[in-house]
Amino acid sequence: MHKILFIFTLLSIYGFSQPYEAKNIDFENIGLLPPMKIPLILSGNFCEMRSNHWHTGLDIKTQGVEGIPLYAVDEGVISRVRVSPWGYGLAVYIDHPNGLTSVYAHMQSFSSTIDSLVYAVQKETESYVVNEMVLERGVQVKRGEFIGKSGNSGSSAAAHLHFELRETKTEHALNPLKFKCYRKKIHDTTKPTLKGIKVYAVTDKGYMIPGKSKYYYVKLVEGKYILNDNLPIDINDIATKNAYLAFGFHVTDKLDGAGNVCGIHHAILSKGEEKLHEHKTDYMNFDHNRFINSHQDYYEFTQNRRNIHKAFKTVVNPMPIYLQEPVFVPFYSCDGTYNFKALDVHGNYIVLNFDIAESAKSFAKNPFDKPQDYYFPDSVNTLLHPNFQLLMEPGTFYEPLQKMFRIDSAAPYLSYGYEFSESDIPVQKNFDVRMKVPDLPADFPTSKLGIGVISTKGYLSWKGGDYINGWVESNSRDFGKFVLLVDTIAPKITPLDFNENKTITRYRTMELKIEDNLAGVWQYKAFINGEWVLMEYDRRKMKYIIPLDERSKHLLKTGKNEIKIFANDGKGNKTEASWNVIY
Repeated sequence: MHKILFIFTLLSIYGFSQPYEAKNIDFENIGLLPPMKIPLILSGNFCEMRSNHWHTGLDIKTQGVEGIPLYAVDEGVISRVRVSPWGYGLAVYIDHPNGLTSVYAHMQSFSSTIDSLVYAVQKETESYVVNEMVLERGVQVKRGEFIGKSGNSGSSAAAHLHFELRETKTEHALNPLKFKCYRKKIHDTTKPTLKGIKVYAVTDKGYMIPGKSKYYYVKLVEGKYILNDNLPIDINDIATKNAYLAFGFHVTDKLDGAGNVCGIHHAILSKGEEKLHEHKTDYMNFDHNRFINSHQDYYEFTQNRRNIHKAFKTVVNPMPIYLQEPVFVPFYSCDGTYNFKALDVHGNYIVLNFDIAESAKSFAKNPFDKPQDYYFPDSVNTLLHPNFQLLMEPGTFYEPLQKMFRIDSAAPYLSYGYEFSESDIPVQKNFDVRMKVPDLPADFPTSKLGIGVISTKGYLSWKGGDYINGWVESNSRDFGKFVLLVDTIAPKITPLDFNENKTITRYRTMELKIEDNLAGVWQYKAFINGEWVLMEYDRRKMKYIIPLDERSKHLLKTGKNEIKIFANDGKGNKTEASWNVIY
Protein backbone atom coordinates (compact mmCIF):
# COMPACT_ATOMS: atom_id res chain seq x y z
CA MET A 1 0.00 0.00 0.00
CA HIS A 2 1.29 3.42 -0.92
CA LYS A 3 1.71 5.49 2.21
CA ILE A 4 0.23 8.98 1.92
CA LEU A 5 2.52 11.79 2.99
CA PHE A 6 0.54 14.99 3.30
CA ILE A 7 3.55 17.22 2.87
CA PHE A 8 3.01 19.15 -0.34
CA THR A 9 5.35 21.18 -2.43
CA LEU A 10 4.43 23.40 -5.32
CA LEU A 11 4.59 21.31 -8.46
CA SER A 12 5.00 22.92 -11.85
CA ILE A 13 2.21 22.13 -14.28
CA TYR A 14 3.47 19.81 -16.93
CA GLY A 15 2.23 19.30 -20.45
CA PHE A 16 0.14 16.21 -21.12
CA SER A 17 -0.14 16.39 -24.89
CA GLN A 18 1.78 13.98 -27.08
CA PRO A 19 1.87 14.56 -30.83
CA TYR A 20 0.51 12.04 -33.28
CA GLU A 21 3.27 10.04 -34.99
CA ALA A 22 2.51 7.65 -37.80
CA LYS A 23 3.72 4.10 -37.17
CA ASN A 24 6.56 2.83 -39.33
CA ILE A 25 4.68 -0.32 -40.34
CA ASP A 26 4.12 -1.61 -43.86
CA PHE A 27 0.33 -1.78 -43.63
CA GLU A 28 -0.03 -2.41 -47.36
CA ASN A 29 2.29 -5.39 -47.78
CA ILE A 30 2.31 -7.32 -44.50
CA GLY A 31 0.32 -10.44 -45.24
CA LEU A 32 -1.62 -11.95 -42.35
CA LEU A 33 -4.15 -14.76 -42.38
CA PRO A 34 -7.67 -14.26 -41.08
CA PRO A 35 -8.09 -15.66 -37.53
CA MET A 36 -11.14 -17.71 -38.62
CA LYS A 37 -12.18 -19.49 -41.80
CA ILE A 38 -15.62 -17.92 -41.91
CA PRO A 39 -16.73 -14.58 -43.43
CA LEU A 40 -15.33 -11.72 -41.37
CA ILE A 41 -18.31 -9.62 -40.31
CA LEU A 42 -17.79 -7.08 -37.54
CA SER A 43 -19.94 -6.25 -34.56
CA GLY A 44 -17.34 -3.77 -33.31
CA ASN A 45 -14.43 -1.91 -34.88
CA PHE A 46 -11.24 -0.25 -33.70
CA CYS A 47 -11.60 2.73 -31.37
CA GLU A 48 -15.35 2.79 -31.20
CA MET A 49 -16.56 4.38 -27.98
CA ARG A 50 -17.10 2.08 -25.02
CA SER A 51 -17.68 2.80 -21.34
CA ASN A 52 -14.44 4.32 -19.96
CA HIS A 53 -12.33 3.02 -22.85
CA TRP A 54 -11.82 2.83 -26.58
CA HIS A 55 -12.36 -0.57 -28.17
CA THR A 56 -8.84 -1.68 -29.06
CA GLY A 57 -9.54 -4.38 -31.64
CA LEU A 58 -12.13 -5.91 -33.93
CA ASP A 59 -15.13 -7.81 -32.65
CA ILE A 60 -15.73 -10.49 -35.27
CA LYS A 61 -19.09 -12.25 -35.37
CA THR A 62 -19.04 -16.03 -34.93
CA GLN A 63 -22.44 -16.77 -36.50
CA GLY A 64 -24.13 -16.60 -33.10
CA VAL A 65 -22.33 -19.64 -31.68
CA GLU A 66 -19.23 -20.56 -29.74
CA GLY A 67 -16.64 -23.09 -30.82
CA ILE A 68 -15.47 -21.67 -34.17
CA PRO A 69 -11.86 -22.80 -34.79
CA LEU A 70 -9.23 -20.07 -34.42
CA TYR A 71 -5.91 -19.97 -36.25
CA ALA A 72 -2.62 -18.11 -35.78
CA VAL A 73 -2.47 -15.28 -38.32
CA ASP A 74 1.28 -15.82 -38.74
CA GLU A 75 4.12 -17.85 -37.29
CA GLY A 76 5.35 -16.82 -33.88
CA VAL A 77 5.83 -17.57 -30.20
CA ILE A 78 3.21 -17.62 -27.46
CA SER A 79 4.16 -14.57 -25.38
CA ARG A 80 1.30 -14.29 -22.90
CA VAL A 81 -1.70 -16.26 -21.69
CA ARG A 82 -4.70 -15.04 -19.74
CA VAL A 83 -7.51 -16.80 -17.90
CA SER A 84 -10.03 -14.71 -15.99
CA PRO A 85 -13.74 -14.57 -15.23
CA TRP A 86 -13.54 -10.93 -16.31
CA GLY A 87 -11.99 -8.84 -19.07
CA TYR A 88 -10.57 -10.86 -21.95
CA GLY A 89 -11.55 -14.17 -20.36
CA LEU A 90 -9.47 -16.88 -22.05
CA ALA A 91 -6.91 -15.15 -24.26
CA VAL A 92 -3.69 -15.90 -26.14
CA TYR A 93 -0.98 -13.46 -27.30
CA ILE A 94 1.41 -14.42 -30.11
CA ASP A 95 4.57 -12.44 -30.93
CA HIS A 96 5.46 -12.55 -34.62
CA PRO A 97 8.85 -11.99 -36.32
CA ASN A 98 7.47 -8.95 -38.20
CA GLY A 99 7.21 -6.91 -34.97
CA LEU A 100 3.51 -7.49 -34.43
CA THR A 101 1.61 -9.27 -31.67
CA SER A 102 -1.77 -10.84 -32.35
CA VAL A 103 -4.34 -11.25 -29.56
CA TYR A 104 -7.34 -13.61 -29.47
CA ALA A 105 -9.76 -12.97 -26.60
CA HIS A 106 -13.02 -14.32 -25.08
CA MET A 107 -12.05 -17.82 -26.22
CA GLN A 108 -13.98 -20.94 -25.25
CA SER A 109 -10.95 -23.21 -25.11
CA PHE A 110 -7.28 -23.52 -26.08
CA SER A 111 -5.54 -26.00 -28.33
CA SER A 112 -4.00 -28.94 -26.47
CA THR A 113 -0.52 -27.38 -26.66
CA ILE A 114 -1.62 -24.02 -25.31
CA ASP A 115 -3.92 -25.63 -22.76
CA SER A 116 -0.98 -27.61 -21.37
CA LEU A 117 1.02 -24.39 -21.13
CA VAL A 118 -1.81 -22.59 -19.33
CA TYR A 119 -2.38 -25.46 -16.92
CA ALA A 120 1.33 -25.58 -16.10
CA VAL A 121 1.18 -21.90 -15.14
CA GLN A 122 -1.99 -22.44 -13.11
CA LYS A 123 -0.41 -25.35 -11.25
CA GLU A 124 2.78 -23.40 -10.53
CA THR A 125 0.82 -20.46 -9.14
CA GLU A 126 -1.99 -22.62 -7.64
CA SER A 127 -4.45 -20.21 -9.21
CA TYR A 128 -7.21 -20.45 -11.80
CA VAL A 129 -6.71 -16.80 -12.76
CA VAL A 130 -3.50 -16.20 -14.71
CA ASN A 131 -2.07 -13.30 -16.68
CA GLU A 132 1.42 -14.51 -17.35
CA MET A 133 4.25 -13.61 -19.71
CA VAL A 134 5.44 -16.95 -21.11
CA LEU A 135 7.76 -15.90 -23.96
CA GLU A 136 10.78 -17.55 -22.35
CA ARG A 137 8.99 -20.94 -22.43
CA GLY A 138 9.45 -20.91 -26.20
CA VAL A 139 6.11 -22.38 -27.32
CA GLN A 140 6.16 -21.95 -31.11
CA VAL A 141 3.13 -21.78 -33.39
CA LYS A 142 3.07 -22.10 -37.15
CA ARG A 143 1.26 -19.81 -39.54
CA GLY A 144 -2.34 -21.03 -39.77
CA GLU A 145 -1.97 -23.40 -36.79
CA PHE A 146 -5.11 -24.18 -34.79
CA ILE A 147 -4.87 -22.35 -31.43
CA GLY A 148 -8.31 -22.84 -29.89
CA LYS A 149 -12.00 -22.10 -30.29
CA SER A 150 -14.01 -18.90 -30.12
CA GLY A 151 -16.24 -18.32 -27.14
CA ASN A 152 -17.95 -15.88 -24.82
CA SER A 153 -15.62 -15.86 -21.81
CA GLY A 154 -14.64 -12.99 -19.56
CA SER A 155 -16.67 -9.78 -19.77
CA SER A 156 -18.07 -10.65 -23.18
CA ALA A 157 -21.82 -10.16 -23.62
CA ALA A 158 -22.28 -12.43 -26.66
CA ALA A 159 -20.36 -15.07 -28.62
CA HIS A 160 -17.64 -13.43 -30.75
CA LEU A 161 -13.89 -13.15 -31.23
CA HIS A 162 -12.14 -10.04 -29.97
CA PHE A 163 -9.09 -9.79 -32.23
CA GLU A 164 -6.22 -7.35 -31.77
CA LEU A 165 -2.97 -6.50 -33.47
CA ARG A 166 -0.32 -4.71 -31.44
CA GLU A 167 3.10 -3.26 -32.07
CA THR A 168 5.24 -5.64 -30.02
CA LYS A 169 7.87 -3.16 -28.82
CA THR A 170 5.37 -0.59 -27.50
CA GLU A 171 2.29 -2.82 -26.99
CA HIS A 172 0.25 -0.10 -28.70
CA ALA A 173 -2.97 -1.48 -30.18
CA LEU A 174 -3.07 -1.02 -33.96
CA ASN A 175 -6.13 -0.61 -36.15
CA PRO A 176 -6.32 -4.01 -37.92
CA LEU A 177 -8.20 -2.42 -40.81
CA LYS A 178 -5.13 -0.32 -41.58
CA PHE A 179 -3.67 -3.58 -42.90
CA LYS A 180 -4.69 -4.12 -46.51
CA CYS A 181 -4.93 -7.89 -45.98
CA TYR A 182 -7.88 -7.34 -43.61
CA ARG A 183 -9.33 -4.22 -45.19
CA LYS A 184 -10.00 -6.10 -48.43
CA LYS A 185 -11.61 -9.04 -46.57
CA ILE A 186 -13.94 -6.91 -44.45
CA HIS A 187 -16.06 -5.11 -47.01
CA ASP A 188 -17.42 -1.67 -46.25
CA THR A 189 -19.24 0.71 -48.57
CA THR A 190 -21.33 2.30 -45.81
CA LYS A 191 -20.70 5.95 -45.03
CA PRO A 192 -20.52 7.29 -41.47
CA THR A 193 -23.72 8.73 -40.02
CA LEU A 194 -23.97 12.23 -38.56
CA LYS A 195 -26.87 12.76 -36.14
CA GLY A 196 -26.13 16.15 -34.66
CA ILE A 197 -23.58 18.66 -33.46
CA LYS A 198 -23.04 20.38 -30.16
CA VAL A 199 -21.60 23.86 -29.63
CA TYR A 200 -19.67 24.69 -26.46
CA ALA A 201 -18.08 27.52 -24.61
CA VAL A 202 -14.62 26.37 -23.50
CA THR A 203 -11.55 27.81 -21.82
CA ASP A 204 -8.18 28.15 -23.51
CA LYS A 205 -7.27 24.82 -21.86
CA GLY A 206 -10.27 23.08 -23.42
CA TYR A 207 -12.41 22.90 -20.29
CA MET A 208 -16.16 23.09 -20.87
CA ILE A 209 -18.01 25.97 -19.21
CA PRO A 210 -20.91 24.54 -17.15
CA GLY A 211 -24.31 25.16 -18.70
CA LYS A 212 -22.90 26.75 -21.83
CA SER A 213 -23.54 24.26 -24.61
CA LYS A 214 -26.33 23.43 -27.03
CA TYR A 215 -27.15 20.38 -29.15
CA TYR A 216 -28.48 20.65 -32.73
CA TYR A 217 -29.96 17.77 -34.74
CA VAL A 218 -29.01 17.35 -38.38
CA LYS A 219 -31.10 16.01 -41.26
CA LEU A 220 -30.04 14.02 -44.30
CA VAL A 221 -31.87 15.46 -47.31
CA GLU A 222 -31.18 13.99 -50.76
CA GLY A 223 -27.77 12.76 -49.62
CA LYS A 224 -26.77 16.09 -48.06
CA TYR A 225 -26.58 16.87 -44.35
CA ILE A 226 -28.59 19.92 -43.27
CA LEU A 227 -28.06 21.67 -39.94
CA ASN A 228 -30.58 24.01 -38.30
CA ASP A 229 -32.76 23.98 -41.46
CA ASN A 230 -29.89 25.59 -43.31
CA LEU A 231 -30.06 28.64 -41.06
CA PRO A 232 -26.92 30.02 -39.43
CA ILE A 233 -26.39 29.10 -35.78
CA ASP A 234 -26.82 31.85 -33.19
CA ILE A 235 -24.20 31.40 -30.47
CA ASN A 236 -25.18 34.35 -28.25
CA ASP A 237 -26.84 31.98 -25.74
CA ILE A 238 -23.53 30.27 -24.97
CA ALA A 239 -21.07 33.16 -25.43
CA THR A 240 -19.06 33.51 -22.21
CA LYS A 241 -16.36 35.85 -20.95
CA ASN A 242 -12.80 34.55 -21.19
CA ALA A 243 -13.97 31.60 -23.29
CA TYR A 244 -13.95 30.32 -26.85
CA LEU A 245 -16.32 28.58 -29.26
CA ALA A 246 -15.82 24.84 -29.82
CA PHE A 247 -17.75 21.99 -31.42
CA GLY A 248 -18.59 18.33 -30.92
CA PHE A 249 -20.04 15.97 -33.54
CA HIS A 250 -22.47 13.14 -32.88
CA VAL A 251 -21.12 10.76 -35.51
CA THR A 252 -20.96 6.97 -35.79
CA ASP A 253 -20.33 4.37 -38.49
CA LYS A 254 -21.55 0.96 -39.59
CA LEU A 255 -19.92 -1.69 -41.74
CA ASP A 256 -21.49 -3.80 -44.46
CA GLY A 257 -23.23 -6.96 -43.31
CA ALA A 258 -24.16 -5.87 -39.77
CA GLY A 259 -26.28 -3.27 -38.04
CA ASN A 260 -23.92 -2.73 -35.11
CA VAL A 261 -22.97 0.86 -34.34
CA CYS A 262 -19.21 1.35 -34.76
CA GLY A 263 -16.76 4.22 -34.54
CA ILE A 264 -15.24 6.58 -37.07
CA HIS A 265 -11.58 6.54 -38.04
CA HIS A 266 -10.77 10.14 -38.98
CA ALA A 267 -12.39 13.55 -38.48
CA ILE A 268 -11.46 17.08 -39.61
CA LEU A 269 -13.00 20.44 -38.70
CA SER A 270 -12.13 23.62 -40.59
CA LYS A 271 -13.23 27.23 -40.72
CA GLY A 272 -12.74 28.45 -44.22
CA GLU A 273 -9.17 27.52 -45.11
CA GLU A 274 -8.04 27.15 -41.49
CA LYS A 275 -8.00 23.68 -39.96
CA LEU A 276 -9.26 23.79 -36.37
CA HIS A 277 -9.07 20.15 -35.37
CA GLU A 278 -8.08 16.74 -36.72
CA HIS A 279 -7.95 13.33 -35.08
CA LYS A 280 -7.23 9.86 -36.43
CA THR A 281 -7.43 6.51 -34.62
CA ASP A 282 -4.64 4.48 -36.22
CA TYR A 283 -3.36 3.17 -32.87
CA MET A 284 -3.97 3.48 -29.14
CA ASN A 285 -1.66 3.51 -26.14
CA PHE A 286 -3.33 1.42 -23.40
CA ASP A 287 -1.93 3.79 -20.77
CA HIS A 288 -4.08 6.54 -22.30
CA ASN A 289 -7.14 4.48 -23.16
CA ARG A 290 -9.32 5.75 -20.32
CA PHE A 291 -8.86 9.33 -21.58
CA ILE A 292 -11.77 8.57 -23.88
CA ASN A 293 -13.72 10.22 -21.04
CA SER A 294 -12.02 13.46 -22.06
CA HIS A 295 -12.24 13.03 -25.83
CA GLN A 296 -15.94 12.23 -25.87
CA ASP A 297 -18.72 14.25 -24.30
CA TYR A 298 -18.93 11.98 -21.26
CA TYR A 299 -22.29 13.20 -20.02
CA GLU A 300 -23.97 12.89 -23.41
CA PHE A 301 -22.65 9.33 -23.64
CA THR A 302 -23.76 8.23 -20.19
CA GLN A 303 -27.09 10.07 -20.10
CA ASN A 304 -28.23 10.14 -23.74
CA ARG A 305 -26.04 7.43 -25.36
CA ARG A 306 -24.77 9.96 -27.87
CA ASN A 307 -21.32 9.28 -29.36
CA ILE A 308 -20.09 12.86 -29.52
CA HIS A 309 -16.49 13.38 -30.60
CA LYS A 310 -15.20 16.69 -29.33
CA ALA A 311 -13.42 18.67 -32.03
CA PHE A 312 -11.16 20.06 -29.30
CA LYS A 313 -9.15 18.67 -26.40
CA THR A 314 -8.02 19.58 -22.93
CA VAL A 315 -4.45 19.99 -21.70
CA VAL A 316 -4.82 16.80 -19.63
CA ASN A 317 -5.54 14.61 -22.64
CA PRO A 318 -2.29 12.88 -23.77
CA MET A 319 -3.78 10.57 -26.41
CA PRO A 320 -1.66 10.65 -29.60
CA ILE A 321 -4.69 10.61 -31.90
CA TYR A 322 -4.62 14.35 -32.58
CA LEU A 323 -2.79 15.46 -35.69
CA GLN A 324 -2.54 19.03 -34.44
CA GLU A 325 -3.18 21.09 -31.33
CA PRO A 326 -6.74 22.44 -31.33
CA VAL A 327 -7.46 25.94 -32.56
CA PHE A 328 -10.08 27.68 -30.42
CA VAL A 329 -12.28 30.31 -32.04
CA PRO A 330 -12.89 33.58 -30.12
CA PHE A 331 -16.56 34.42 -29.67
CA TYR A 332 -15.92 37.94 -30.90
CA SER A 333 -14.80 36.67 -34.34
CA CYS A 334 -16.54 33.34 -34.82
CA ASP A 335 -18.87 34.19 -37.71
CA GLY A 336 -18.26 32.36 -40.98
CA THR A 337 -18.59 28.99 -42.70
CA TYR A 338 -17.38 25.78 -41.07
CA ASN A 339 -16.72 22.37 -42.62
CA PHE A 340 -16.76 18.98 -40.86
CA LYS A 341 -15.63 15.77 -42.52
CA ALA A 342 -15.76 12.26 -41.03
CA LEU A 343 -14.16 9.23 -42.69
CA ASP A 344 -13.93 5.49 -42.07
CA VAL A 345 -10.84 3.44 -42.76
CA HIS A 346 -12.20 2.29 -46.14
CA GLY A 347 -12.40 5.90 -47.34
CA ASN A 348 -16.19 6.35 -47.09
CA TYR A 349 -16.90 9.86 -45.82
CA ILE A 350 -19.54 12.47 -45.06
CA VAL A 351 -19.38 16.27 -45.08
CA LEU A 352 -21.32 18.96 -43.24
CA ASN A 353 -21.09 22.66 -44.04
CA PHE A 354 -22.69 25.10 -41.63
CA ASP A 355 -22.56 28.77 -40.73
CA ILE A 356 -22.27 30.76 -37.52
CA ALA A 357 -24.62 33.73 -37.83
CA GLU A 358 -22.48 36.42 -36.29
CA SER A 359 -19.96 37.01 -33.60
CA ALA A 360 -21.24 37.32 -30.05
CA LYS A 361 -22.53 40.69 -28.87
CA SER A 362 -22.96 39.90 -25.18
CA PHE A 363 -21.11 37.57 -22.85
CA ALA A 364 -22.24 35.64 -19.78
CA LYS A 365 -20.14 35.45 -16.63
CA ASN A 366 -17.54 32.71 -16.54
CA PRO A 367 -17.74 30.67 -13.30
CA PHE A 368 -14.09 29.70 -13.69
CA ASP A 369 -13.18 33.34 -13.12
CA LYS A 370 -13.58 32.41 -9.44
CA PRO A 371 -10.90 29.70 -9.31
CA GLN A 372 -11.27 29.39 -5.54
CA ASP A 373 -14.58 27.62 -6.21
CA TYR A 374 -13.06 24.84 -8.33
CA TYR A 375 -10.46 22.09 -8.45
CA PHE A 376 -8.67 22.15 -11.83
CA PRO A 377 -7.44 18.96 -13.60
CA ASP A 378 -4.01 20.33 -14.48
CA SER A 379 -3.13 21.12 -10.84
CA VAL A 380 -2.26 19.26 -7.67
CA ASN A 381 -5.46 19.28 -5.61
CA THR A 382 -5.87 18.59 -1.92
CA LEU A 383 -8.57 18.54 0.72
CA LEU A 384 -7.22 18.75 4.27
CA HIS A 385 -9.88 18.20 6.92
CA PRO A 386 -8.87 17.16 10.46
CA ASN A 387 -10.50 13.75 9.92
CA PHE A 388 -10.51 13.31 6.13
CA GLN A 389 -7.86 14.14 3.55
CA LEU A 390 -7.38 13.75 -0.21
CA LEU A 391 -4.43 14.18 -2.57
CA MET A 392 -5.06 14.28 -6.33
CA GLU A 393 -2.20 14.54 -8.80
CA PRO A 394 -2.56 16.45 -12.09
CA GLY A 395 -4.62 14.47 -14.59
CA THR A 396 -6.73 12.70 -11.97
CA PHE A 397 -9.99 13.99 -13.46
CA TYR A 398 -10.98 15.64 -16.74
CA GLU A 399 -13.02 18.79 -16.17
CA PRO A 400 -12.91 21.42 -13.39
CA LEU A 401 -14.69 20.18 -10.27
CA GLN A 402 -16.85 22.56 -8.31
CA LYS A 403 -15.74 22.27 -4.71
CA MET A 404 -18.27 20.20 -2.81
CA PHE A 405 -17.61 18.61 0.56
CA ARG A 406 -20.27 17.53 3.05
CA ILE A 407 -20.19 15.65 6.33
CA ASP A 408 -23.12 13.66 7.66
CA SER A 409 -23.85 10.77 9.96
CA ALA A 410 -23.15 7.43 8.32
CA ALA A 411 -24.53 4.75 10.63
CA PRO A 412 -23.80 1.81 10.77
CA TYR A 413 -20.23 2.75 9.87
CA LEU A 414 -17.31 3.62 12.15
CA SER A 415 -17.09 7.23 10.96
CA TYR A 416 -19.13 10.08 9.65
CA GLY A 417 -19.77 10.08 5.92
CA TYR A 418 -17.39 12.44 4.11
CA GLU A 419 -18.92 13.26 0.74
CA PHE A 420 -16.54 14.61 -1.89
CA SER A 421 -17.91 15.58 -5.31
CA GLU A 422 -20.32 13.15 -7.03
CA SER A 423 -19.93 9.46 -7.84
CA ASP A 424 -21.04 9.84 -11.47
CA ILE A 425 -18.11 12.13 -12.31
CA PRO A 426 -15.44 10.06 -14.11
CA VAL A 427 -11.97 9.72 -12.62
CA GLN A 428 -8.88 8.89 -14.68
CA LYS A 429 -6.61 7.39 -12.04
CA ASN A 430 -6.42 6.55 -8.35
CA PHE A 431 -6.08 9.38 -5.89
CA ASP A 432 -4.88 9.08 -2.28
CA VAL A 433 -7.39 9.21 0.54
CA ARG A 434 -7.05 8.81 4.29
CA MET A 435 -9.46 8.91 7.20
CA LYS A 436 -8.84 9.54 10.90
CA VAL A 437 -9.69 6.57 13.08
CA PRO A 438 -11.97 7.47 16.04
CA ASP A 439 -11.28 6.32 19.57
CA LEU A 440 -11.63 2.54 19.68
CA PRO A 441 -11.16 -0.15 22.34
CA ALA A 442 -7.55 -1.15 22.94
CA ASP A 443 -8.15 -4.64 21.54
CA PHE A 444 -9.85 -3.41 18.36
CA PRO A 445 -8.46 -5.18 15.24
CA THR A 446 -7.15 -2.07 13.46
CA SER A 447 -5.53 -4.22 10.74
CA LYS A 448 -9.06 -5.05 9.55
CA LEU A 449 -10.02 -1.40 8.95
CA GLY A 450 -10.68 -0.13 5.46
CA ILE A 451 -12.31 2.67 3.51
CA GLY A 452 -15.50 2.36 1.49
CA VAL A 453 -17.22 4.70 -0.98
CA ILE A 454 -21.00 4.98 -1.26
CA SER A 455 -22.35 6.10 -4.66
CA THR A 456 -25.29 8.42 -5.18
CA LYS A 457 -27.39 5.30 -5.85
CA GLY A 458 -26.39 3.82 -2.51
CA TYR A 459 -23.91 1.20 -3.70
CA LEU A 460 -20.98 0.54 -1.37
CA SER A 461 -17.57 -0.07 -2.93
CA TRP A 462 -14.74 -1.42 -0.78
CA LYS A 463 -11.39 0.39 -1.26
CA GLY A 464 -9.45 -1.23 1.56
CA GLY A 465 -6.49 0.47 3.16
CA ASP A 466 -3.77 0.26 5.80
CA TYR A 467 -3.87 1.47 9.40
CA ILE A 468 -0.95 3.86 9.90
CA ASN A 469 -0.44 6.11 12.94
CA GLY A 470 -4.10 6.61 13.71
CA TRP A 471 -5.25 6.92 10.09
CA VAL A 472 -6.49 4.48 7.47
CA GLU A 473 -4.77 5.22 4.14
CA SER A 474 -6.01 3.96 0.79
CA ASN A 475 -6.75 5.10 -2.75
CA SER A 476 -9.83 5.35 -4.91
CA ARG A 477 -10.88 5.92 -8.51
CA ASP A 478 -14.37 6.93 -7.44
CA PHE A 479 -15.81 10.04 -5.85
CA GLY A 480 -18.74 9.79 -3.47
CA LYS A 481 -19.35 9.40 0.26
CA PHE A 482 -16.33 7.96 2.05
CA VAL A 483 -16.84 5.90 5.22
CA LEU A 484 -14.66 3.91 7.58
CA LEU A 485 -15.35 0.16 7.73
CA VAL A 486 -14.10 -2.93 9.51
CA ASP A 487 -14.06 -6.43 8.04
CA THR A 488 -13.44 -9.30 10.43
CA ILE A 489 -15.72 -11.85 8.76
CA ALA A 490 -14.11 -14.58 6.66
CA PRO A 491 -15.60 -15.78 3.36
CA LYS A 492 -18.38 -18.37 3.56
CA ILE A 493 -17.97 -21.65 1.65
CA THR A 494 -21.11 -23.58 0.69
CA PRO A 495 -21.11 -26.82 -1.35
CA LEU A 496 -23.88 -26.98 -3.95
CA ASP A 497 -23.96 -30.55 -5.25
CA PHE A 498 -22.01 -32.49 -2.62
CA ASN A 499 -21.77 -32.82 1.15
CA GLU A 500 -20.25 -35.12 3.74
CA ASN A 501 -20.06 -38.75 2.54
CA LYS A 502 -21.65 -37.91 -0.81
CA THR A 503 -20.93 -40.44 -3.56
CA ILE A 504 -19.43 -38.60 -6.55
CA THR A 505 -18.48 -41.55 -8.79
CA ARG A 506 -20.55 -40.27 -11.71
CA TYR A 507 -19.84 -36.58 -11.17
CA ARG A 508 -18.10 -34.60 -13.93
CA THR A 509 -17.77 -31.52 -11.72
CA MET A 510 -18.14 -30.49 -8.09
CA GLU A 511 -19.72 -27.08 -7.52
CA LEU A 512 -19.79 -24.66 -4.61
CA LYS A 513 -20.25 -21.02 -3.64
CA ILE A 514 -17.73 -18.77 -1.93
CA GLU A 515 -19.16 -15.49 -0.70
CA ASP A 516 -17.71 -12.55 1.23
CA ASN A 517 -19.56 -9.75 2.95
CA LEU A 518 -17.26 -6.79 2.30
CA ALA A 519 -13.62 -6.93 1.14
CA GLY A 520 -14.34 -9.58 -1.49
CA VAL A 521 -12.89 -13.02 -2.22
CA TRP A 522 -9.25 -12.46 -3.16
CA GLN A 523 -7.86 -15.97 -3.24
CA TYR A 524 -9.29 -19.47 -3.35
CA LYS A 525 -7.80 -22.94 -3.65
CA ALA A 526 -9.07 -26.51 -3.76
CA PHE A 527 -7.28 -29.72 -2.76
CA ILE A 528 -8.14 -33.39 -3.26
CA ASN A 529 -6.39 -35.60 -0.73
CA GLY A 530 -3.86 -32.88 -0.07
CA GLU A 531 -3.01 -32.22 -3.75
CA TRP A 532 -3.88 -28.90 -5.43
CA VAL A 533 -6.60 -29.17 -8.05
CA LEU A 534 -7.90 -26.58 -10.50
CA MET A 535 -11.05 -24.76 -9.36
CA GLU A 536 -12.67 -22.40 -11.88
CA TYR A 537 -14.97 -19.46 -11.17
CA ASP A 538 -18.04 -19.02 -13.39
CA ARG A 539 -19.01 -15.37 -12.91
CA ARG A 540 -22.31 -15.72 -14.77
CA LYS A 541 -23.52 -18.54 -12.53
CA MET A 542 -21.63 -17.10 -9.55
CA LYS A 543 -20.24 -20.46 -8.55
CA TYR A 544 -16.89 -22.24 -8.25
CA ILE A 545 -16.38 -25.44 -10.20
CA ILE A 546 -13.86 -28.27 -9.71
CA PRO A 547 -13.65 -30.22 -12.99
CA LEU A 548 -13.39 -33.98 -12.48
CA ASP A 549 -11.29 -34.90 -15.50
CA GLU A 550 -7.98 -36.52 -16.33
CA ARG A 551 -6.13 -33.82 -14.35
CA SER A 552 -8.04 -34.42 -11.15
CA LYS A 553 -9.51 -37.93 -11.22
CA HIS A 554 -6.16 -39.60 -10.69
CA LEU A 555 -6.08 -37.89 -7.28
CA LEU A 556 -9.22 -39.74 -6.24
CA LYS A 557 -9.01 -43.19 -4.66
CA THR A 558 -11.64 -45.82 -4.11
CA GLY A 559 -13.55 -45.05 -0.95
CA LYS A 560 -13.25 -41.87 1.11
CA ASN A 561 -11.54 -38.77 -0.30
CA GLU A 562 -10.93 -35.44 1.39
CA ILE A 563 -12.04 -32.29 -0.44
CA LYS A 564 -10.52 -29.23 1.19
CA ILE A 565 -11.25 -25.60 0.20
CA PHE A 566 -9.35 -22.49 1.28
CA ALA A 567 -10.53 -18.91 0.74
CA ASN A 568 -9.43 -15.51 2.02
CA ASP A 569 -10.72 -11.99 1.51
CA GLY A 570 -9.04 -8.64 0.92
CA LYS A 571 -8.43 -8.16 4.63
CA GLY A 572 -6.77 -11.52 5.23
CA ASN A 573 -9.77 -13.20 6.84
CA LYS A 574 -9.38 -16.89 6.01
CA THR A 575 -11.75 -19.84 5.78
CA GLU A 576 -10.92 -23.51 5.55
CA ALA A 577 -13.57 -26.18 5.00
CA SER A 578 -13.34 -29.89 4.22
CA TRP A 579 -15.63 -32.78 3.38
CA ASN A 580 -15.17 -36.49 2.85
CA VAL A 581 -16.72 -37.77 -0.38
CA ILE A 582 -17.01 -41.31 -1.67
CA TYR A 583 -15.55 -42.39 -5.00
